Amino acid sequence: MAVTYGFFNSINQDRVYNADQMSMYFEGLISDGVYEDVGGALQVLAGSGMTVNVQTGRAIVDSKWVKNDAVYSITLSPSHVTLDRYTAIVLRLDYANRMISIVAKDGTPASKPVKPAMQNDNTIVELCLAYVFVAHGVTSVTQANITDMRASNLCGWVTGIVEQVDTSQLFLQWQTAYEEFYQSFQDWFDHLTKTLQVNTYIYQYSKRVKLTSSGSKVIPLDMSGYTYEEGDIINVYINGLYAYADVDYFLDTSKTPPEVHPNATAAGTEVVITVLKSKVGNPVSGGGSDISQYTFTDEVHSTSTITANGEVS
Repeated sequence: MAVTYGFFNSINQDRVYNADQMSMYFEGLISDGVYEDVGGALQVLAGSGMTVNVQTGRAIVDSKWVKNDAVYSITLSPSHVTLDRYTAIVLRLDYANRMISIVAKDGTPASKPVKPAMQNDNTIVELCLAYVFVAHGVTSVTQANITDMRASNLCGWVTGIVEQVDTSQLFLQWQTAYEEFYQSFQDWFDHLTKTLQVNTYIYQYSKRVKLTSSGSKVIPLDMSGYTYEEGDIINVYINGLYAYADVDYFLDTSKTPPEVHPNATAAGTEVVITVLKSKVGNPVSGGGSDISQYTFTDEVHSTSTITANGEVS
């Protein structure tokens, strides 16, 4: 039949209508999906153990309605011993049995499981409320294992009679971005925790200078093994007193190596410079400098030794 129509009053039963024709009345007016503001909107929440609870709500599936007026509990199949899987929580319209039900649809267990697809043909029409990730060996699921699919193109919202809000593309963009970010983060984190052993420690460089004559004095930061980087902690002490940058001394970082210009330049003035620097690696054998001790030559040409704890001899 090419053209159908309705509804008209029956005269001698010449206008008899069936349920399909009644449902067809809503086609184009109300799209398939879940009513967002009815009850609990059929949200899937984790229960105890391997149970999930579908909240109350109402939906349209292929122009036919379904209503859930009490929390509906579904016990998931036991997890696989070694493989993971996804289980879909589905609104299923079954034309052969003339019913709509809420069911769990298991995917195939695998090391990298695939989410089960929804069926949509002349006999079965399915809307996916949520996907549940069931890891191998687990005896319970949490809300973190449940991905809400009501806003996706596998389900959708019923938001109005005339104007519908299509959130499926927005949801898919969000879902894709989330999965890509999560995968890249997981790869980085796995690499960091499984293959890298990163240690950090604080290394102290020191230099002591005793001025032999009055006048301007320049003290280069040329300690053995030291390379200046922004963020290094540089402390200057003049005759045992802490010196303040730009007040008691000037640090010229435009030079290589940087230079300390103390304001006190009288003969006999002692200047001690310490630099604290964060290093990556094991302090003994992990790629940093040997910190047992090192030597330097001060401005009065006497050789001094600085140990790992900063003591000068």
